[in-house]
Amino acid sequence: MGWPGGWDNIVAMRRRATLAWCLFDFANSSFTTLIITVAFAVYFREVVVNAGDNRGDQLWGAANFLGMLIVAAVSPVVGAVADFSGLKKRFLVLTTLVTVMATALLSLTGSGDIRAAMLLYIAGLACFELGYVFYNAFLPEVSTPATMGRISGWAWAIGYIGGLACTAACLPLIGQPLRDAAGRIDPAGVSAYQWSFLLVAAFYIVFALPAFFWLKESPPQGGTLRWSRYTAMGFRRVRDTVSHLRHYRETAKFILASLFYTDGITTVVSFAGIYATTTGGFSTHEMTILFLVMNVIAFPGSLIAGYLADSIGGKRTLILTLFLWIGVVVLGAAAESKPVFWLMASGAALGMGSTQAVGRSFMAQITPPSREAEFFGFYALSGKFASMFGPLLFGSVSLWTGSQRMAVLSLIPFFAAGLGFLFWMDEGRARRAAMLPADRAPGARM
Repeated sequence: MGWPGGWDNIVAMRRRATLAWCLFDFANSSFTTLIITVAFAVYFREVVVNAGDNRGDQLWGAANFLGMLIVAAVSPVVGAVADFSGLKKRFLVLTTLVTVMATALLSLTGSGDIRAAMLLYIAGLACFELGYVFYNAFLPEVSTPATMGRISGWAWAIGYIGGLACTAACLPLIGQPLRDAAGRIDPAGVSAYQWSFLLVAAFYIVFALPAFFWLKESPPQGGTLRWSRYTAMGFRRVRDTVSHLRHYRETAKFILASLFYTDGITTVVSFAGIYATTTGGFSTHEMTILFLVMNVIAFPGSLIAGYLADSIGGKRTLILTLFLWIGVVVLGAAAESKPVFWLMASGAALGMGSTQAVGRSFMAQITPPSREAEFFGFYALSGKFASMFGPLLFGSVSLWTGSQRMAVLSLIPFFAAGLGFLFWMDEGRARRAAMLPADRAPGARM
């Protein structure tokens, strides 16, 4: 029998925290699916920009560039501050609330409101991505070393269910055409899309609430200090991490790998909806159905990849997913018919959840204890720094060449570079180094 404060109670609290952590992925996938990919991306190009050429692609790429620039600039520092102050959950709540508010305010944007739409999207995107720094740092606290892969995989899989559920709820709204038969903007369609942004905001906040209440904050590492001291300590720890990375060389190689392949994935997510409707010839209703099916396919992909990582190792699993991504990119650039687009989208769905779920758990396994948020800040920095350039490159190539297919092919080097760094790193050495103090890690001076 259990007793208050006993083992059974501890296990129950761990399970509740794990459930809350997974439900947060369920919640925030609504933003990824509907705002970044399916609904607002298309709305921005077709309604807000409403240009006769591919200028909407360039502006959308610029908005993603600026959002990721903010994340790249501040994520290592706020991660270090969160570690030192024991405020990871408060930062998670704050970034979530800003993202939800920005999403709701997107419903007030219309044709020609380019500046307002970009500012709101950039704010929402930056806080959404910063939230992942704090969210990911809870993974070691809601799992064990033996279960990190499967729990991370389950969270990604549940996240796809969340994206599926929110898309299904929004389907009556975003299934309406944005233009009439004459090619003019349809006010009814615009209004329906605007209501969908409000629905996404409501979905996000409702299912994020369990994380707000059930995730437990870690004790502060440095006692109670003023915010100015926390910030100074954050910068100092970032400096220390840069120094420590030379002692954790294999972890640094993985961060470099993620820098490149995350850029490719982020660009695919950012332009998938636009590419499907513009080059693929999908109507808004067909495009929505396409992404509903993609979320269904991504669910088992995330689960299988999580278990596979626990079985054969994170590095080998990631290499398999990156080869899949290269095939997806080539197929997507060459696709001329909707059935081939469906095949390409299915491959992307399998790769999207599996690569990111395995990458997250692998990073947790090769990160030294007590610095999870700080190292995940650098993990975010690597991905987001590179992610500034992928969407910007895609939009620029699309505008310069007038061809989105050429823009798709520009993604291949990102995945190839990620593969190169993964082949170069030693997974076993990275795991062993993470368990040692910096002065005893391989490569440290004695």
